[in-house]
Amino acid sequence: MVCDPLNGESVKIVDNKIKLKGYAFSGAGAKIIRVDVTLDDGVTWQTAELFQDNSSLNRCWSWSLWECAVELPEGVRSGDEVKVTCCAVDSNYNRQPEKVKNIWNLRGCLSNSWHSICVKLK
Repeated sequence: MVCDPLNGESVKIVDNKIKLKGYAFSGAGAKIIRVDVTLDDGVTWQTAELFQDNSSLNRCWSWSLWECAVELPEGVRSGDEVKVTCCAVDSNYNRQPEKVKNIWNLRGCLSNSWHSICVKLK
């Protein structure tokens, strides 16, 4: 989940990158081992840096915080709006599903698809 910036916010470009922060979690005690971020609908992915405790791979019961300075795709510049998407992988190599369509249910349980926001570049 992307937490900073918020959806619709303006983000400053620094060295052709934007800074993102968020969190990821998994079930059954599985540890998050990777968070990937894309600005081009999954054509290219960049790996975020994880900040988490030292618990073992199958005894992790907390969120994993992450940060990433994401390189802007070619041709994207100040004034453009970009869609930011993140996806996590856990220690059992479960990857979040791309869309909620195939996992949707009335109670909203297990609604854990990729998270996306749109930001304006400045």
